[in-house]
Amino acid sequence: MTHQVVAVEPDADFATALAALRAQGHDDLPVVDKQGRPMGMVCAADLLAKLAATALPDVSSFFEAQITRDIRRRAGAVTVAELMTTPVRTVSPQDSAADAALVALRHRIHQLPVVDEHRRMVGLVTLNDLLDALRRTDADLAEEVRAVALRPECGVRAATLHVTCLRGRVLLDARTSLRSQAQRLLTEVRRVEGVVDLAETVRWEIDDLRHRP
Repeated sequence: MTHQVVAVEPDADFATALAALRAQGHDDLPVVDKQGRPMGMVCAADLLAKLAATALPDVSSFFEAQITRDIRRRAGAVTVAELMTTPVRTVSPQDSAADAALVALRHRIHQLPVVDEHRRMVGLVTLNDLLDALRRTDADLAEEVRAVALRPECGVRAATLHVTCLRGRVLLDARTSLRSQAQRLLTEVRRVEGVVDLAETVRWEIDDLRHRP
């Protein structure tokens, strides 16, 4: 995440928001209260409505499209509070990149404020930041997969473990004591950040799931 974040308060005017957005270098600007807690987000499109509205007819029409009315509304805004989108979606420093990516995609958000236990903003994570979780060397990825596979709960026989990785695609060969451990192993490996695809030949010695409903 980015620790140095530019933010504005809800009573900031258009010029202040525009300058802050340029300083931020992103398309979204966090809006925070006096204690630094996120209240909403203002995006570049919100501010661009001022310019777009100058291309509209001076008088609105009853039959105008909703998007045109929305442009007029945003163009007439005086403070950030009139422009910001709420509620604001946030993540914590303890959340994984996968958790943050899920929030971003579910809510179609390009940036997420990162807040501490008091809801104060401590950083900002962007979609590009989250993609860094997938930008890992094959050597690093293979090393983490081996470490995950050798956890006691996965029950892997160390001598049977073979891991290779090519451009994020993992080939896993291993043997576990129990079938349930094999399932746990595959689940944990798929959760490793950076695994793009998993091909496996995992076997087990005892099928402890055979008689389970």
